[in-house]
Amino acid sequence: MAISREKKKQLIEQYVSDLSSAQNVVIVQQSGISVNTSSDVRKGILGVAGTFNVVRKRLFMRALAEAGYETVAIDQLEGPIGVLYATTDEYGPLKVVNKFAKGFVQEKSNSSFKFLGAWYDKKWHDGAYVTELANVPSKEELLSKLAYLFNYPLQSFACVVNEVAKKQEA
Repeated sequence: MAISREKKKQLIEQYVSDLSSAQNVVIVQQSGISVNTSSDVRKGILGVAGTFNVVRKRLFMRALAEAGYETVAIDQLEGPIGVLYATTDEYGPLKVVNKFAKGFVQEKSNSSFKFLGAWYDKKWHDGAYVTELANVPSKEELLSKLAYLFNYPLQSFACVVNEVAKKQEA
């Protein structure tokens, strides 16, 4: 359905304002996503101070040029796309979408999310780079793993001492 020239200008202005307030911008290809799942994704992204919008590709490319971002060829953005804007936590929205994408793979459903690329510091990076960033553990996860690694030798030593004490009692 065609939209008016005024509506297109409004969309471009909205995209430019979203781009100017974002720390990073990620393009996600979506297919077969139900409305309920889409709402859950949006709620999860809002919980980590991000936003997710389905955009019109050509208008979004114009907004990118106006905002000073590196542009990409429109044929690289296949299918329906959504844009993740991260405002405070750069990787929080990525982790939310990645969690849902992994869930779709485990369920073997027809739904999918795929990272097509992102702009970090207004420079374009491909989907493989974004997928790697989405799979990096958070600071809290890394700290808990480190605490476990420090605790494991002490716990093992305590178990060995306990077993030696049990044998001497018997």
